[in-house]
Amino acid sequence: MTSSRNLASFACAACAMVSALAAFAQAYPAKPIRMIVSSPPGGVTDTTARAVANEVAAAIGQSIVIENRGGANGNIGGEACAKATPDGYSACLLNGVAITFNPIAYARMPFDVERDLQPVVHVGFLDIAIAVHVSVPANNMRELMELARIKPGVYNWGSLGIGSNSHMYMVWVEQKGGAKFTHVPYKGSPALFVAASAGEVHIATYTPGTVQRHVKAGKMKVLAVVTSKSRSPLLPDVPSFQEQGLDLDFRNWNGIFFQKSVPGDIAQRWNAEVNKVLADQKFVERYFGPMAVTPSGGTPEWFSNFIKSDRNTAAELVKMAKMQLIEN
Repeated sequence: MTSSRNLASFACAACAMVSALAAFAQAYPAKPIRMIVSSPPGGVTDTTARAVANEVAAAIGQSIVIENRGGANGNIGGEACAKATPDGYSACLLNGVAITFNPIAYARMPFDVERDLQPVVHVGFLDIAIAVHVSVPANNMRELMELARIKPGVYNWGSLGIGSNSHMYMVWVEQKGGAKFTHVPYKGSPALFVAASAGEVHIATYTPGTVQRHVKAGKMKVLAVVTSKSRSPLLPDVPSFQEQGLDLDFRNWNGIFFQKSVPGDIAQRWNAEVNKVLADQKFVERYFGPMAVTPSGGTPEWFSNFIKSDRNTAAELVKMAKMQLIEN
């Protein structure tokens, strides 16, 4: 009799636990969610995060608060994401540099991408424009390579630091063209933009939307764009890398992640909601078009496979650069 009562009690407790878990799953989200963003306010990554978060918040019925954690090539945001409580209330929009490049280039990482994070959905690619000051006597990438081959070290290439995407483009162009530039790293985009428009820096990479005002002001000219399309809609007169016979496709990108142990049903819900947003043409035209962001989407499995492929490209670039590991 006692044994039967114990079994009955155990069964009731188990049923109660299952019911509680089911209620929790149905109730999510029961409170506001924060979204950790691996960039300072105001840039393309931050603007992308806010636009997507607003749409997802409306769909799930809870507010999403942006928390900017910029710095260290995205490592600060990645670490904050990895160490957050894995309860589904700390979503993260991280940039591709932190996920695929930094684990190869940094001597020590504050988090482990594969161990600590689960990819939820790839949000989009950022088109890249390679621009030069108007004083540079080159009108395409081949002419720029030849110029830097004949006059090694004369032309400065500004970047956002060692290991940044802008630095890796310089490395690749040097290797492909037998060229040599003087690398000038800056702490942030505002300082680099000022230096480039003043002619202190001869070459820099920009998003197409950002570089437009420098072109219109007569201070810069764009030699090429790296894009998923044949040309950037914002710079339709500028030939792509592919049109100029160059085969590099290493663009920065953004994606949404959760901590590794966040329940799969929560991650799947986010994947579904973000895919709906990215499929909305009006949303894309309003928010992504002006920033030259190409929406992506897809399954978590596709995202995981993409990360592996992108990391292989990053490894090739690091090898080209003969880079010493970056110290934090």
